[in-house]
Amino acid sequence: MFEYLINLPTKVLFGFGKLALLGEEAKKLGSKALLMYDPFVSNYPVLNTVQGLLLENGLEVVCFDDVSPNPRHSVIDAAVQLCNFENCDLVIAVGGGSAIDSAKAVAIVAVNGGNTWDYTERENEYVVRPTKGKIPIITIPTTAGTGTEVTPYAVINNTDIHFKATIISEICFPTVSIVDPSLMLTMPPHLTALTGIDAFAHAFESYINRNSTPFSSMVSLEAIRLYAQSIETCVNNPTDRHARENMALASTLGGLAIAHSSTTLPHAIGQPLSGLTDAPHGGSIAACIQQIIRWTLPQGKEKFAKVAETMKPSIQSLTTDEKANLLPSIIDELFGRILHGEKETMSGYGLKDDEIDRLADTVLSCYIMDCKGHPKMPDRKDIVNIIRGSM
Repeated sequence: MFEYLINLPTKVLFGFGKLALLGEEAKKLGSKALLMYDPFVSNYPVLNTVQGLLLENGLEVVCFDDVSPNPRHSVIDAAVQLCNFENCDLVIAVGGGSAIDSAKAVAIVAVNGGNTWDYTERENEYVVRPTKGKIPIITIPTTAGTGTEVTPYAVINNTDIHFKATIISEICFPTVSIVDPSLMLTMPPHLTALTGIDAFAHAFESYINRNSTPFSSMVSLEAIRLYAQSIETCVNNPTDRHARENMALASTLGGLAIAHSSTTLPHAIGQPLSGLTDAPHGGSIAACIQQIIRWTLPQGKEKFAKVAETMKPSIQSLTTDEKANLLPSIIDELFGRILHGEKETMSGYGLKDDEIDRLADTVLSCYIMDCKGHPKMPDRKDIVNIIRGSM
């Protein structure tokens, strides 16, 4: 008998205009909010709207805007100090995955104590796991990619050692997430493309994962369908409301998918690349995913074929082998269109030949669970060859 868990602890408010409910939700959870966002968000009206909604509902607001891509452990520690000094009882994140993951970490460390990096999962190292709960978290994504508004993960970058690791705990799940596609209408095309690739990767990797379930598979395939249907329109016509709505939903569904069956080899390689070179996460995935699929085949071909026909329904009449073999080129061509011909490579993000061995060692030592979830388990030589093929 097949058994599995469906765990949906986050309250999600999805749809155009849902941001208006922020004040009502916030006052149920606290009275003084630490509002976390990156400098990019400060240039847009959403920040004033958020602050206004909180103040109108009687909340005090403490702002923290020192959030950067690939969120730094030291910056999060500074936010924890501010949170505790100000006695904030609510953390609110506005922005992309970096702001939201930072807020999740702050909410945990502020209650449980210590340093942020201590809570990240690292192979053969002592890891502190939270036991005392967290400060309530409200997340307001302004990008469609990470899906972190519905996951138990917070990805942290340690710039002292050029290493990226993840806090993994059910306590990480946000309390409330407000997914309002209207906040994504002003996303620049390149950011739209890279975050969209991340959303696709979550859905794809969850679907092919050895630990996938009927629930995660259903959610993953719908996310892939929405992505393939909408990403080009979002890039080329950013104000298209229907396409933005589809991509916002694809991102959230991708997050739900990896919350239930996690990621595989593309994240195992792409995530430490970001830690080593500070590459954008979506770009690090784009650099290696086609190479990984080609290496994996023919294992996993049934699921690869299903992804291929979901992305390109016109090939449904082909054989399973034919559809699976077409998947790398389908992905490559789509990425090429949404990135306007720009080719994402690991060397382009700064990876040097003499760093390949170090990256391969990191993949197999600290991302081994992602490797084990992949349809084909790689050895060190395989990882090195995939990286070289992605340079």
